This record gives sequence, C-alpha cells and structure tokens, in this order.
Amino acid sequence: MLRHRRPGDAGSNPASLRRADYQAWRATTLRDHYERYFAQVDLTGRDVLDFGCGDGGLSLHVATMGVRSITGIDLKAERIDAARGRAATLRPAIQPRFMAASDQRSIDLPDGGVDVILCFDVLEHILEYEAIVREWVRVLRPGGRVLILWVPWLHPYGPHINSLVPIPWAHVLFSQRVLLDTCARVYDLPEFEPKLWDLDEHGRKKPNKWRELDRLPAVNRLTIRRFERLCREVGLAIERAQYRGFGGGALAWCTHALTRVPGVRELFTSHTVYELRKPPRVSDA
Repeated sequence: MLRHRRPGDAGSNPASLRRADYQAWRATTLRDHYERYFAQVDLTGRDVLDFGCGDGGLSLHVATMGVRSITGIDLKAERIDAARGRAATLRPAIQPRFMAASDQRSIDLPDGGVDVILCFDVLEHILEYEAIVREWVRVLRPGGRVLILWVPWLHPYGPHINSLVPIPWAHVLFSQRVLLDTCARVYDLPEFEPKLWDLDEHGRKKPNKWRELDRLPAVNRLTIRRFERLCREVGLAIERAQYRGFGGGALAWCTHALTRVPGVRELFTSHTVYELRKPPRVSDA
C-alpha cells in the first residue's frame, strides 16, 4: 500500500533538502500519485486546469500526456514564477500557462472553459473551499471531471504541525490554544531543526510566527463528510471515492479496513482519492 508521505514525515525528510531538491521530490511524488490513481483517465485533447499548481511539477507532467492545453493556477505569485522558470527550462511539447490567482474565492477562467480539473495535495489549504468548489462547477464543461488527492482534517496529522507536535490526532485531543502554545515553545528550542519552509531566502530561521497566531494556519478543517455533502449540494457526482489507510504491514491492513467503517473512517484515512463529474447536458447524456 502506498503511504502518502507529507514533508517532514519520518523516512522521507524532504524538508532537510535544498529547495531545488524539494521541488524535484514533490514533482516526483505528484507524478507517482497521478499514475497510481488516475492513469486510466484519458486526457488526450482535453483542456486541463491544475488548481493549486505550486511550482508546476504536476502541470509539466500532464503536458506530456496529449492534452490540448494545461493551465496552472496558484495563489502565491512566487510559486507561479518558479513554475514558469521550470517550464522555460524543460520546454515541454505543450507549454503550460501559469497564472497567479487574483483572490481566494474565484477562478480567473471563463464559464465552461476546461474539461478536467486536477487538485492534488491542495484541498485542505483552500480556505474558501465552498466558493471554489462552486467555481469548479462553473469553469467545467458539461461532463467534465475533477480529480482530487487530498489529506482531510481528521488525518492523524491533519493540522500539518507534526514537525513541531509529532503526536497523532493532537488536534482531536488538545485545544487549538494548547497546540499553538506548544508549537511556539518547540520552535524556540535550540535543538529544533528548522524545516525548509521555516527558512528565509538567505537560509536563516524565520521569526517565531506561532506566538502571534490565534488559530492554526493554512488548513481549513474540511472533513470527508462535509466535502461529500458539498459535492452533492453543487451537483458534482462522486463517481469514485477511495479512502486510504496509513502505516505499513499489519498497521496498514488494519487502518485500511477501518476506512470502510463510516463512523471512524475520518480518523484512519491518510488520504482520499476522488473522481467527480459535472453532469452532461441532456442532449449529451
């Protein structure tokens, strides 16, 4: 069973690498996940949107798959600059178009402009997720698909603070205030090893942001149950949903079995895979 490793997980440790190495690691991970879960989806001749494209690793891979066009969108302009730089260096046959999003609630594309939306390792970071899921419906053509790989909130390390608080389900067991205070104290410890995202452009440790926060950053607390309900509300059909357990050996077998139990599924899912579909026009059905 594939273990979906996040930066800082034991065994992968990409956070200790140089930025270029991290980009290469992430691009390989996204490509491998696409091939594992969505290789059967034919993108030939399709207009594809890579939503939350980061530095373009997945977009550049998809550009080799016979697509008609590939557009990558991300909120962070510096990531778009990095994506454009990589595309200029690699020179794929289909040159992706990379765009910085103008805001968190909308997608700067026309109605019915794309056939497939990719959303890999991003959904938990979309703070205005209700507005964005509705935007997905707007920009998709009838019959279009959304392909998602996502780490939901109740994952054992859902808040993405495991480099500071390596306790599974800490966000279930402790209050947000306790977690923020703990992160702040650990960050200041001399023995704490800063991760790549803790360093500025000169390689120096950034100031301790945890002391200024009143809520856990960069994650939206979206659960599987809420997401699936939202899909039904906006009219996206869930054609495939896979809930993947975590760990290896006997632990992997146990956690995967527990993902089949609706009452506890949320707690034992390391990542989920979705294939959503916008209904076709009646004349196309």
